[in-house]
Amino acid sequence: MANITRYNPFNEGVSLREAMNTLFEDSFIPRFGLTGRGIASNLYETAESFVFQMPMPGVTPEDIAITTEPNSVHLTWSTHVTQPKNATAHWSGFTEGEYQQSFTLPTTIDADNVEAWYENGVLTLTLPKAEHVKAHRVKVLAKTPVFA
Repeated sequence: MANITRYNPFNEGVSLREAMNTLFEDSFIPRFGLTGRGIASNLYETAESFVFQMPMPGVTPEDIAITTEPNSVHLTWSTHVTQPKNATAHWSGFTEGEYQQSFTLPTTIDADNVEAWYENGVLTLTLPKAEHVKAHRVKVLAKTPVFA
């Protein structure tokens, strides 16, 4: 025998509280390149150095300030966006602003010899490792035992 239930149109509705929660959850759009750790970036390690890459669209080399310490890098930059005259913005996810981010490196670097270049919207840093942390090859010498 089937159960008969009465139709209630309010059962299909959503409470105002649920609607507002869904509205805020669904409308959050993260800025370009942001992750839980900040701006998306890459850090590669070679035998001699670290190579750091970070996308920075809308930035000129003059807008970037880099400060290095023996085990960290601090970046400050600003973006500039110009809207064409008499244009209507339909969305604007890439905004003008000032940004900064610091990175702690896995080991000590030679902060005086860091090189930086900006190409195709990507900042690349070469961070040479400090001499005392580089691997050194040790030559084994043969020693003839001296018997008395």
